[in-house]
Amino acid sequence: MPIRLFLHRDLLEATRSAPVIGKKHLINTIHRLHFMNGNILVHVGDPEHQEDLLVQGRLESCAAGEIRCLWAQGAPRFSENAQPLHVIVEDGLSLILFPVRLTGCDETGFSAVLPETGYLLGKRRARRHACRDTEVTLTQSGFSAQGDLVDFSPFAFRVRLEAEPGLSFIWMNPDDSITICLRKGERILFSGPCRCLRQTGNLRKREMVLAPLRGEIQRFRKQKTRTPRLRLTPPPSVHFVHPCLGKPMRRIVTDLTFSGFAVEEQADDTVLMPGLILHDLEIRPAGASGITCTAQVIYRRKIAKGRIRCGFAILDMDFRAYRHLSHLMVHSGSSLARFTCEIETDALWEFFFDTGFIYPQKYHLIQSAREAFKDTYRRLYREDQDIEAHFTLQENDRIYGHVSIFRAYQRAWMVHHLAARPLNGKRTGLFVLKNILKFFDGLYRYPSIRIDHMMFYFRPENYFTNLFFGGFARDLGNPRACSLDLFAYLSHPMDGPRSSLPPDWQFGAFETRHLPEMEQFYRNASGGLLLDVLRLGQTDPSCEPLEEVYRRHGFLRQCHIYELLHEQALKALLVVDRSSPGFNLSELLNGIKVVVTDPAGLPWRVLSAALDRLAVDYGTDSVPLMIYPATYPSQEGISVEKRYLLWILDTQYGREYVEYMENKTRLTLRFLLKHLLGKMVSK
Repeated sequence: MPIRLFLHRDLLEATRSAPVIGKKHLINTIHRLHFMNGNILVHVGDPEHQEDLLVQGRLESCAAGEIRCLWAQGAPRFSENAQPLHVIVEDGLSLILFPVRLTGCDETGFSAVLPETGYLLGKRRARRHACRDTEVTLTQSGFSAQGDLVDFSPFAFRVRLEAEPGLSFIWMNPDDSITICLRKGERILFSGPCRCLRQTGNLRKREMVLAPLRGEIQRFRKQKTRTPRLRLTPPPSVHFVHPCLGKPMRRIVTDLTFSGFAVEEQADDTVLMPGLILHDLEIRPAGASGITCTAQVIYRRKIAKGRIRCGFAILDMDFRAYRHLSHLMVHSGSSLARFTCEIETDALWEFFFDTGFIYPQKYHLIQSAREAFKDTYRRLYREDQDIEAHFTLQENDRIYGHVSIFRAYQRAWMVHHLAARPLNGKRTGLFVLKNILKFFDGLYRYPSIRIDHMMFYFRPENYFTNLFFGGFARDLGNPRACSLDLFAYLSHPMDGPRSSLPPDWQFGAFETRHLPEMEQFYRNASGGLLLDVLRLGQTDPSCEPLEEVYRRHGFLRQCHIYELLHEQALKALLVVDRSSPGFNLSELLNGIKVVVTDPAGLPWRVLSAALDRLAVDYGTDSVPLMIYPATYPSQEGISVEKRYLLWILDTQYGREYVEYMENKTRLTLRFLLKHLLGKMVSK
């Protein structure tokens, strides 16, 4: 808008009491504006039409106390008697007005001598910035308008809007709240209720100044226990391009958690508004590479004169970034704790053998493929990738605690390899568990990590894991939130004779037409989450297939599902998992899971014939089997080597699990020992 009526004659009256600005300050202001190619506003008097106009212009030159100003493109020609009277300079924070003494004037612009003094006519609470390329949508009770963001401050912003076709601004109630959505392309920058401070325009088009109604937003459910905040020395900084202003900015991080952080700003230069979403924000720890994320401002609070504190919630980040953040957090709390990708694998193998994690029977299972196992772990533990993270408690080159989590299925991650040994006479198991819990507390929040479910296999007789994992499922009592399924574990030998299926049995890839049968059986037998993890009949075109993700990192990961039918009735579901050797040391993802839907109607010899067809592709002496229900093999007279509980958590209930674990891990070691001793005595 290069020209408009000058309606603020009160500004001229205000010069009588306004602070005075000296010529030196005035010249410096003009020089900076010229250097930055900024615009000025000119008060033009037109006595012929008895109008005062406000015309946009730009400085062409400024030297020796004289300025040359050109009219903005689109400004109309003035009458002969019209002439500039005052220049108004606005830097977004303050307004400076000074009279001009003309030395020349034509249709393109004017020249004038700077006066000895100017006037400071006002100062905003925060600087207002000009904006571009930000789309605005206004809605209120069925009324809608579209437009652009003109200028912005955290306290108020100005928009130009046009009502949708067939609608009128007469429908809008300026005294009621208005919902505003700011977008840049496909990205939402802000969405929330606002109030109208002032407006001008007609029934089709309006220019409005709006102020957000919320000074604080609750992005996530309130936690019963506040997550500890870390104050790092030296502090990290955050770097971002402000989405409304298009300017790169930097702020110092005052405290940091797995799920958010806080920064401070100067009150008169604040640019952060509650609800504002910053994409591609980078957290840069001192001397380390940056952590890129999407974050949202959730509050702004005055903490001291001239200082503002702004809190952020991290909305999303990828797995690599989250692993980097986790290492920063746990390592700052303890120099022995780490989430790094680089670990000396010889120290890891020594730890696994010394803690009994690799016991004689397990080593017998893996010894023939030990070189492939070592290669898998060398790449997993020394190369950067986005499918696995591991926590270690490590002093120098010796490991005292370890736990790992990796992406097992398309939208499910699996915890495994939880083991610990004493450090300086102190038990470390709880410390390891607490840190993987902290890791999970942030992990389940971020969509890019694709964790709808978390899994964990453990032996029922393992008291420690049964207390902290199985205990939650039992206490919650909702298998659709957290389920426990007991599997029988045995090996299917490949050196015996192979049998064929009887003629009235059918075997092949699972067909979704049998999904209702499968769901009905599992719903009544368990009611749990296994079928949700397998995602039978579901596709996700926007998500890279897990097989491709693993292949990109040089690993194998496949999951194929088959069905065993008798006269077209479903008798068993067979889940064939393939992975690089050693991804799980018990090979729980390098075997076959069998869900028997009709234990009484499935002879073992028929199931064994179906397994013969699938097991040959593994190329090993035997193939691990996990069979549900766990009672089926013994009913068929088959001995079972051991049993595993499959624990699955729907991450929508991640908050409840974190709170449960926080309560459990507050127990003292003495209490745990007394409780364990009581269990042993009772048996």
